[in-house]
Amino acid sequence: MKAFIAYRSTGEDPQAVEPVLIAIREAFKGRGIEAYSTFFDEAIEGKSLGVRQIMEHAFGIIDNADFLFVVQTSDNKSEGMLIEVGYCMAKRVPIIAATKDTVTKTYVPAIASQSFKWSTIEDLARAITDLQL
Repeated sequence: MKAFIAYRSTGEDPQAVEPVLIAIREAFKGRGIEAYSTFFDEAIEGKSLGVRQIMEHAFGIIDNADFLFVVQTSDNKSEGMLIEVGYCMAKRVPIIAATKDTVTKTYVPAIASQSFKWSTIEDLARAITDLQL
């Protein structure tokens, strides 16, 4: 089974995002699920790819994923993440939304197949372990 992790990257501190994405990846790995994130993709990192190229690359990965896992850490919007959500809706790829309990302005959980709130990275990892897939 494969998951694509969608997250807000633009305007975020990579040092704050990284531990969240590592915890997600490791929690899925513990379940035997391969979790992909552009954050760890060497094909993207350090290259001068345009937004369109990055999105096309992401769509290629999503096309081979079993579900989209959206992690929301703030009320700030991410165009790329929302495009990935829309792409998955159009392709009928299941969406799981993990929304930090401080996030109040989002509609992503309402359109997701499953959703849950989390407060700490440990809560997030535990919830992933408990997901019914």
